Amino acid sequence: MAEEKVIQLDHLSVGYGGKVIVDNIQADFLKGKMICILGSNGAGKTTMLKTISRIIPKVSGEVRLNGRELERVRSADLAREMAVVLTQKIDIGNLTGREVAAMGRYPHTGFFCKLSDRDLEVVDRCMELCSAAYLKDMYFYEMSDGEKQKVMLVRGLAQDADILMLDEPTNHLDIKHKLDVLHILRRLCVREGKTIICTLHEPDLAVKCCDWLVLVKDDRVLVSGATEQVLESGALEELYGFSARQFNPDLGLVQYLSVPDKDVYIVGSDASTPKLLRNLNKFYLGFGMGVLHDNDVVYPIARAMNAPVEAVPAYTPVTEAAAERAYRTARDYRYIVISDCPVCSLNERNRALAQRLEAEGKPVLRLAGETMAEELEALCREKMECGQ
Repeated sequence: MAEEKVIQLDHLSVGYGGKVIVDNIQADFLKGKMICILGSNGAGKTTMLKTISRIIPKVSGEVRLNGRELERVRSADLAREMAVVLTQKIDIGNLTGREVAAMGRYPHTGFFCKLSDRDLEVVDRCMELCSAAYLKDMYFYEMSDGEKQKVMLVRGLAQDADILMLDEPTNHLDIKHKLDVLHILRRLCVREGKTIICTLHEPDLAVKCCDWLVLVKDDRVLVSGATEQVLESGALEELYGFSARQFNPDLGLVQYLSVPDKDVYIVGSDASTPKLLRNLNKFYLGFGMGVLHDNDVVYPIARAMNAPVEAVPAYTPVTEAAAERAYRTARDYRYIVISDCPVCSLNERNRALAQRLEAEGKPVLRLAGETMAEELEALCREKMECGQ
């Protein structure tokens, strides 16, 4: 069965005062999906959102809402079908959090705009849903930017529209509350069939929670499609100018690139290796790795950091050829780190590789536990003193 298109953009151009910011947009947004518009600052994400929600007029083209031309939809009907939450600061005087949130109910209150007990129940439920009940009696002007953002989200949810448009809903929020907000939005899609259209600045979060991505760059939409298809296309790397494999689509992670210096070669991996990689980067020390299995959690991390990695397929023994390639690479590094992973039939050649390097006089570092960062900091100082 074909999925329902709730918003259709047909050769849409958006901008201000006749000046086009994003041109010739072709996209369909499906019911019950979470859609994210991604792009750098000034790319036109917010302009697109405001045009689709009829806050500003289009430059050209067409927006259709549930099959109707957007311009022909009555304002009262639009308010019941679409809720909009923007990040711009507003002056609403000495209103409490509950009173601000209750503004979302006005499209449902009739001519006299009188809130019923049912309306207030909806507001209170939405405040609980957003972990904002503690803001109910606090004046809006007393709130932090993050708390204000939370109350504005409650107002949008209280409107109880099938489509919720949000401009940077995680702005001003710490990481825990970012995840909380996105979890709430995701749940609205899955459990209540809401269509969520938002802008975000965090591609890693967008990949984890959104069904559909729209990438905007240089006055055009690079791609609009299902998240997995966009990831496979490489368009995200083009959008942000990520180097090499800096963004890992499987894990949805962006990593700092490792420096190309040949400081430490890591033989094998264990539970402490992810922490080791982070610390090597912090102290500007380059590294290589081998021989890993390609299902090892550090394998995609090291590749995203653009470090040289020698690997073999999962659940297969390290081959003599792979161990030899790792040996030839490791000889050029200043130090060797040997993992504490127990030796078994799959990785016994790694132990032989480590013994071979050690026998040839390569200095071996034992990096683990609480002193790891201190030892790497000392190694970094030594490197700088040597002018490397």
